[in-house]
Amino acid sequence: MDMIPELYSIFCDTYKTMNRTFDVPLDMITADSELEDLGIDDSSFDVILMNIESRMNVALPVDEDYEFRNVGDVITMIKSSNN
Repeated sequence: MDMIPELYSIFCDTYKTMNRTFDVPLDMITADSELEDLGIDDSSFDVILMNIESRMNVALPVDEDYEFRNVGDVITMIKSSNN
């Protein structure tokens, strides 16, 4: 798969999932957006990950020691699971 369309698809699906799951305005979501600033706590994050897995039909290998700070961290993890 070509890298640009793949990344664009991951960005769009991640943004849409955050928007639909927790009503985060799309214009507030960028790769640099801090999850905490978007109102996403640990419990919310777990729900988002489950929705992303379902929406994208992927199994995300979430490492308990890895700390997700921003949307870009989530996208990086999704991208690595697609390889």
